[in-house]
Amino acid sequence: MSEINNLDMFQDAGLLRLTQLLENMDIPKMRRDLNKPSNIRWLQRNVAINNKGPQVHEVFELLRREWMRLK
Repeated sequence: MSEINNLDMFQDAGLLRLTQLLENMDIPKMRRDLNKPSNIRWLQRNVAINNKGPQVHEVFELLRREWMRLK
């Protein structure tokens, strides 16, 4: 049971980090809801359009993980 809690904690930490990164980026507020798979896909396609820098690569990795979790 502790393995499940550790996994949940990791996912929560990833979501928290992703939320923090997206707050500082040029992204419409309606697309920041990470509970909707359509927003995850939209962000994967469009996050790099108006945003540059090393944070974009971290966002891509966190979005990929979140997409796999939602599948």
